[in-house]
Order: sequence, then C-alpha cells, then structure tokens
Amino acid sequence: MIAVDRVLRLPVESGFERGLFQGRALRDEIAAIAGIRSALCLAQGMFRSDEELLRIAALHLPVLEAFDPDLYAELLGIAEGSGQSSERIVVLNHYTDLKDLDPRVALGEASEAHRDLDKEEDCTAVVAATEDGAVLAQTWDMHGSAAPFVIAMHLPSVGEVPEAWMLSIAGCLGMAGMNRAGLGVTINNLKSSDARVGLVWPALVRRVLRETGAKEARDVVTSAPLGSGHHYLVADPEHAYGIETSGTLREVWARADLQDLGNGFHHENHCLGTEVAQVSSISHTSTTLSRHAFMAQQPPPRRASDLWSRLTSHEGYPQSVCTHLASQEQPHAMLTCAVLSMQLTRQAMAWHPGCGHEKTPILLPWD
Repeated sequence: MIAVDRVLRLPVESGFERGLFQGRALRDEIAAIAGIRSALCLAQGMFRSDEELLRIAALHLPVLEAFDPDLYAELLGIAEGSGQSSERIVVLNHYTDLKDLDPRVALGEASEAHRDLDKEEDCTAVVAATEDGAVLAQTWDMHGSAAPFVIAMHLPSVGEVPEAWMLSIAGCLGMAGMNRAGLGVTINNLKSSDARVGLVWPALVRRVLRETGAKEARDVVTSAPLGSGHHYLVADPEHAYGIETSGTLREVWARADLQDLGNGFHHENHCLGTEVAQVSSISHTSTTLSRHAFMAQQPPPRRASDLWSRLTSHEGYPQSVCTHLASQEQPHAMLTCAVLSMQLTRQAMAWHPGCGHEKTPILLPWD
C-alpha cells in the first residue's frame, strides 16, 4: 500500500537500481494501475487486442534507450521490481499518448478512419510573477481511478544533477516537478491526430529537470523525439516558456519575463498557438474552454496563494478548474487527482493529493 504521506524517496543509485526500488516498494499498486490503464487503452484507443497494445508499447523502448540510457534502465528496473513486463510499464507511463496512436500506422498497415477518441485529460497550468517571486502551478486532472496511486517522488542529487521533487503515480518516471535550482515543468495534454511511436513522455519531464535554466529546458523539449500532443510549461525564476507539441510539430507559443510583477500566462487543453492547432482537436466532453475563460478573467495574482485558490476553485462546477466528474458509477471520468505549486524564486514546492479546495498546500522538504 502507498504510505499515508504518499511520498516515495528514491535512493542515490544507478537508474536500474532506482527503478528496482520503486518497483519493489509499490509492487501491488503498479500492477493495479498498469491494469487499469491497459484496459482504458483498449476501451478508448484504437487497439484491437492487448497483444497489439503491448506490441506497440515495445516499439517505444528503443526510442527511450537512444534518448537516455539511464532512464531506460530505470524503467526496466520498475518492471523487474514490480513483476510487470517492460511493455506494460510503457503503457502505464505513456497511456495518454498511446490512446492517440493508430496501431495500424505504427505497424505499417493501411490506416482506418480515426474515431473520436475519449481523451479529455483536463489539467490547468499557470505561471506568474508575484510578490513571492516566480510561481509555477498546475492541477493534475486524470481518470478518477488514478487518484489512489498518486505520489510525490523525491529524486536525490547525483553528481551535477540537482535534487528534485516530482508529482507522479506508482510505476511512473514522473509527470511534473521542480529541481533545487528553481527550474520547474508542468504538462497539459493535447489531442493530436499525428501521433507516432516516440519518447515515453515522462522520461522527457525527468530529462528536463536535469537542467538548471528555462532556456535549456525549452531546447530539450523542442529537440525531443515526441510521440503525441502535450503542452510543456518550463520556467525558472527569470523566464518561462510555453511549448505546444504534437507527434511531428513543436511551437514555443508563449514567453514571459518573470522579473516583472504581473507577467505570466496559463494553458489548458486546447492550442493557443497556431502550428500545433492544425493537427489538434478538443474532445466534446472537455472543460478546457470554460477553464480557460475562468483563468483569463482573473486579475494578475499577487501571491502564490492566489494561484492555489484559482486552481482549486469550484466556481462554475461542473466546468470548474478543480474537476469532480468521476463518480462511483463513472470511476474513470475526470477528477482533480493532485494540485502542485512551485515557488521557483524561493525554491519551495508544495502539493496536495486529490482535491485541494480549501486545503493547505503540503510543503515538500529538500534534503
């Protein structure tokens, strides 16, 4: 069972040993969430069988190995420690992108018409220059059945790689976070029609957090062999960049100088640039436009607490920023599974698993 504090501290070891540690520590949880996400890929994606799903997942492993051998070894360690196949761990990590992918294209077969895939992961991300310095924050909204598996994961400093805290789920390399140098990264999903076999996206988030500046992090994102649509927001105490991506396209659509009070921007689950928008769409059940309108109506935040209040707001429910669409009858509907706040200038990161409405952020301490 995941500990009450939901915190996993990885050891100072090789990539494989770090993965082995997580796999053994969260063995049952990894098996459960891997099963849930495999079933959702089959129900909501274009895969014709579980065998085909794993066959496509296997194609992603050489891409990860070429991109970063250490993170590739960590994923293999998670698989061995948890008793799952490496392909199943790819599904667990790369679930959102796999749902966009046409397996026929990946296998060199004739493609069939795309159906309207149910991919409405509804995260909201925002960066702002406040009286507390630069602040980066996001909600992580996902199928509600993922909520029990959410963790905060600590990465120790290794050599020149800075210590980091990450939002993650059991069995994942990490989904968003901040390092000790004050560099942060958040993610939002975009629904793309040009998905292809590419990099397991949590590995890109991990790779970004080895950098110490936003410009370098931006370049890591724009040069990566991506698989499908995401928005990456990377920021340090001085600069922020919003990067929309698809399987084949990248666009830095927003920049902000975080040294000037009031500067910043936000992003939901539709394109705000022009390039990636050509191959992106919005699910009919998504609340992205409503959430964008709510965030756009707010005045420039003065403090980090203002951002927390906005991201945990229930105003306009059921179209609110804090999402509560999952129920006992619909366990896989959207739910705010965690909220994350990163004060980059002050190098302080806080979070709350699940709904953060009227709750105090939990500070994650550095070693």
